[in-house]
Amino acid sequence: MFATMAIVARKDTKVMKKYTKEEKAEYLKNLRKAWSVSKEMAESDKVAMSVFEGAKLIGVSYLSFFNVLSQMQEQGLEGLPYVDCKTFGKWQESGFGVKRGEHSTLNGIVWIGDNKEEPENSSHHFPKVYHLFHKSQVAKL
Repeated sequence: MFATMAIVARKDTKVMKKYTKEEKAEYLKNLRKAWSVSKEMAESDKVAMSVFEGAKLIGVSYLSFFNVLSQMQEQGLEGLPYVDCKTFGKWQESGFGVKRGEHSTLNGIVWIGDNKEEPENSSHHFPKVYHLFHKSQVAKL
């Protein structure tokens, strides 16, 4: 659902591609649009809202939960977001490692404020994508 910035491989090294100001602006515009569409769908889905409330996830917004849940359903993956899908670091904290060759197929968005001291009082927020791995992509360390 969400586009990500590409990594271009050159001579067995990964080099981040340089993007122009216009490309970055277009990327953020598309990210905001995708978030708005997801938000509209989430507000009308009462079943997903009751699942989220039952999961009692701390530090996760309903809209983030719904966004990842929608991606999981599209890909035919079982489980709950942020329980059965975690970031690379969270899987490691839980004693699991991502299997060699696996790539993230799920994305989430966090909104970051421009005021580092008091993020909730920021005048402008921008989206940042993070990647999640499903439980089928990890193994016990």
